[in-house]
Amino acid sequence: MSDNILFLIVFLSQIFLLSLYFPMKILGRMRYVRKTYPPSQYPKLYTKPIEYYEKEQRNYQIINQIIFVAGLMLMFAVWVWDFSSYGKLARLLPIVFGMIQFLPVIRLELSESSQFKLMRKASLRTTRKAELRPRRLFDFISPAMFGVAIFMYIAAIFLDLYWHQFNFHWGHDTFERAMFLTAGYFLFSTIIVLNLHGKKRNPHETYEDRTRQIEFILKSQIYAGIAMSVIFTTVAAGDVFDMAPLEPSLMSLYFQSIAWISIGSKLRTLRIENINFDVYKEDVSVT
Repeated sequence: MSDNILFLIVFLSQIFLLSLYFPMKILGRMRYVRKTYPPSQYPKLYTKPIEYYEKEQRNYQIINQIIFVAGLMLMFAVWVWDFSSYGKLARLLPIVFGMIQFLPVIRLELSESSQFKLMRKASLRTTRKAELRPRRLFDFISPAMFGVAIFMYIAAIFLDLYWHQFNFHWGHDTFERAMFLTAGYFLFSTIIVLNLHGKKRNPHETYEDRTRQIEFILKSQIYAGIAMSVIFTTVAAGDVFDMAPLEPSLMSLYFQSIAWISIGSKLRTLRIENINFDVYKEDVSVT
């Protein structure tokens, strides 16, 4: 029962963080932009009628409210549920619900990508500025930070193998964890490469704003890789040191750390007051 109580505390934190606190921050940011940079003065910022963006804000708020209530109902179910009797099912609960909590954010990201595509189509500029200096990985992150991420990846796999007598075959937990960890690092690496060498998503974004955006994304992927290595190492240690009852709480903490790394860091790093919105004003020369 004590494991249930511990998980309830940690899981409650996950519900409030991902479905109440961060949504409130994001909604406040969206409302501030609409109020401070209206379509009449910043027409390039809006590719659709203002009513569309107001509807999107309402939908985002409603979806998060539904998920928040569902999380509280799930907590009540956990209260009468003996967690120790369900093994991997208990461990998957915060993961599955965490993925559901991230859906509204993913929806916003997809909407943002669609917005940038429409911006590129609406752009009337025939000449574009080229960045002559190539972007390099260590322009945005330190070699030490990169080295820590690689070390944590190797250490996580090695310790898992060591604790399980180097059993590494299909169907064994060590093999599954190594594959998932490798897949995660591959995804993070792909995101880094695409942002370093991919085309500019926002056609109006200044060089300085884009540089800050790339730096944030690269650092967040590195931190996410380190966090993933830590949690996988902890789970592997749980098999040996009898920490299995703590795994649901650890998985919940992992999702919360990912939220702080991605959403929290973005809100802190890419602050509205540091973004140059003048690029979204009407181009007098074109007019």
